[in-house]
Amino acid sequence: MEQLAAERVVIWGDSLAKGIVWNEARKRHAYCETTAADIAAKRLGIEIVNRAKFGCTAPQGLEMIERDKENGIACQAAVIEFGGNDCNFNWAEISERPEEQHEPATSPEAYQESIRGMVRSLFSRGIRPVLMTLPPIDAERYFRFLVGDRLNAKHIMHWLGDVQQIYRYQEMYSLLVEKVAREFSIRLIDLRQKCLENRGFVKEMICEDGLHLTQSGQLFIGEAIADLVEQQNLREERFVS
Repeated sequence: MEQLAAERVVIWGDSLAKGIVWNEARKRHAYCETTAADIAAKRLGIEIVNRAKFGCTAPQGLEMIERDKENGIACQAAVIEFGGNDCNFNWAEISERPEEQHEPATSPEAYQESIRGMVRSLFSRGIRPVLMTLPPIDAERYFRFLVGDRLNAKHIMHWLGDVQQIYRYQEMYSLLVEKVAREFSIRLIDLRQKCLENRGFVKEMICEDGLHLTQSGQLFIGEAIADLVEQQNLREERFVS
């Protein structure tokens, strides 16, 4: 009997999807041995093409999708995962000028419109878009990491108001992902809820930089994505039948 080819899924995203972790010994970012995408692909029996890029924002991701389409990339579905870099600020500028107005790398409006643009672009090629919420961050660890021994912690805290504002601002971008998924009635992998249900997630699965996942975090995310997709598939099968 001829074996059916595995469904091909492309991931466009940032360092989370790429599998970047913080190497504490070397004091730099590095690729983890086994990524969440690898684990989910094996569990779900799909072929993954990972087009995620470290430091990528949603507007850059939209440009990447358009280029990949022009180059003939082919797949049945695509996972979109952006936001961690979009909601970030130029902390060095804030440290120097805490009294001034500062804007994120991508405004909430531009971020939302970029995600919409990705969805429309994929639909135009007959590709099923799948959105994914952002996993939570550890605001306190991230604050310590970004300040280090170079920036003025007092100035940055004055501008922020409180350290958890970093968490809340990142959460807002995750909520915008949910909003776009509802607008287009497309599949949403609610990774954030899955992470928050695990009481040890922030302490045990986020790196010292407060943002990136540890190797165990990547393993957890991979299994969580597979669980969520399998649950959604089962619900859809029951609905159809």
